[in-house]
Amino acid sequence: MFSIQDEVECYIACINEGNLLPLIGTSMILALLMFSIYFRTSRPVTRLSAFVAGQLFIISAIAAVVYAMKCSQMLSIEIYLGYVTLSTAIILLLPRVYYKILIKRYDARPITEVMDWPQEFVKNLDTKSSVYYYDSAVPRAFASGKAIFLSLGMLELVDETELKAVLAHEVWHLRHNSRTPILRQLSLMSFTKNRSEDELETLADMFAEKVVSKSALESARAKIS
Repeated sequence: MFSIQDEVECYIACINEGNLLPLIGTSMILALLMFSIYFRTSRPVTRLSAFVAGQLFIISAIAAVVYAMKCSQMLSIEIYLGYVTLSTAIILLLPRVYYKILIKRYDARPITEVMDWPQEFVKNLDTKSSVYYYDSAVPRAFASGKAIFLSLGMLELVDETELKAVLAHEVWHLRHNSRTPILRQLSLMSFTKNRSEDELETLADMFAEKVVSKSALESARAKIS
C-alpha cells in the first residue's frame, strides 16, 4: 500500500547510501543562481538562457534522485515518469496538427483570396509559412504550426506597414516554434512556471522592429489594444 512516509524514508536512505547528496545539492544551488540571474538582468536572451539553465539544473537533480532510488515500486517515481512521457508526447506532437484543427475551426481561408502581398511578404521571411484569414470583427493575429491567422477585423484596422510589423512578429514565432514546446516541457519537468513567454514576445517584437520598424509595431499594438 502506498505510504508517503515510507516513500520519504526511502528517498532519504537511498540518496544517503548513493552518495549523491552533494551532486543534488550543487545542482539546486546552481539552479537558484541561474534564477537569480534571470531576475536581475533585463536582456531577453540572457533572461531566457538563465531560466532554461536553472530548469536544466533542477531536472538534473531530479534525475540524480531517480537514479539513486533502489527501492522497488516507488509510486511517486512511476507517476513522475508517466507524467513526463505523456506530456512530452502531447507537447511535441500536438503543434504538428493543431494548426490544421484551427483552420477548420475558424473556417480560415488563404489570404491570397483577398490580397496577395501578405503571403509574399511572409514567404520572403519564412518559405514554409502560410497566411490565412477568418471572419471575425475582433482584431487578432496569431501563429500556430506552419500558419499565421489574421482576423478580418485586423485587416480592416491596420494599414499595410502596421500589418507587415504584425506579420513579422508572428513569423518570428513560426521560425522558433520548434523551441517553444521544449520550453514548455522543461517547465513541466522541473515543476517551474513557464516564464519564457514574455521573453519570446520581446524577441518577436525586436525581430519585427528590425524587419519593418518600431513605430509601425507600436502603432499596430496601440490600435489593437
